[in-house]
Amino acid sequence: MPAVISQSLPVPTSKTFSHALVCPDCRSALSPADTAFHCATCGAKFPVELGVPKLWPPSRTKEIEASVASFRGSNREARESPFLRALMPPNPICDPGEASRHERVKNSMNTGLVVNLGAKTARWGEHVVNLDLVMPQNDGAGGNSTSSVDILGDIQRLPFADASVDGVICTYVLEHVADSRACIDEIARVVKPGGQIFISVPFIFPTHPDPLDRWRWTLDGLRYSLRDFDEIEAGNAGGPFSTYVAITPTMLGSAFSNFYLFNAVRFTLGWLMWPFKFVDIVAANSKKAYMTAPNFFFWGRKR
Repeated sequence: MPAVISQSLPVPTSKTFSHALVCPDCRSALSPADTAFHCATCGAKFPVELGVPKLWPPSRTKEIEASVASFRGSNREARESPFLRALMPPNPICDPGEASRHERVKNSMNTGLVVNLGAKTARWGEHVVNLDLVMPQNDGAGGNSTSSVDILGDIQRLPFADASVDGVICTYVLEHVADSRACIDEIARVVKPGGQIFISVPFIFPTHPDPLDRWRWTLDGLRYSLRDFDEIEAGNAGGPFSTYVAITPTMLGSAFSNFYLFNAVRFTLGWLMWPFKFVDIVAANSKKAYMTAPNFFFWGRKR
């Protein structure tokens, strides 16, 4: 959904953020070692895999493992096929203000500890720490020991101390979590007063399991959900024609239960329709564009 931020920036080391890490369950300080982090209070032990600390909360580990296994087991060979990936149509969203908006956010969050939640491979800056639930598919492949993720963690139980983070970036992630309110509360907990957040979420956009897809927000709903933060800027990310291009192929393809027929219709129409999104170079700037926008963003500052 979003444009990919530069992936060539230096990767933060654990020394960059280890001072802020806590046990995600009891929130006590962690003691780092070469192969694990330890919690002296509850006795939990968190391994380090490929140089990345795995800080899943013990209270939710079985639930997380089951969710990830279920997703990876569903049509896995087809979903991971390079051939099918090559056939996927281009991004259906035209957001003419995205590049300049992201640049302003990066310039405003250019110091301190900034965490990108649900990061996958995106890099927002050399000081930005990437946290995700699992390693991206190709991380560690071919003997490569460098990961695009710096911490494996659960957004519902962030492994950071209260008021220890200067900024949080979370783009198109909250729709996938089990408890979006808990995640927002966690973001508010870890961000320092005066710290910033940048969050984007879908509104009228097809479901896209990763591993599940649970939530949608209107612009008013997003503002209310983030009411602990003073708004710097908020609005639609994309316009009504992007919504049309995103929705129509999936709407017509969903008439077929078969995985391959569904995607054949979706991919064909996606390629045929994607040029229409460029009408949003103009239409996305309309004051009424929020009414049928595909996505929304909120940039705010903690009180």
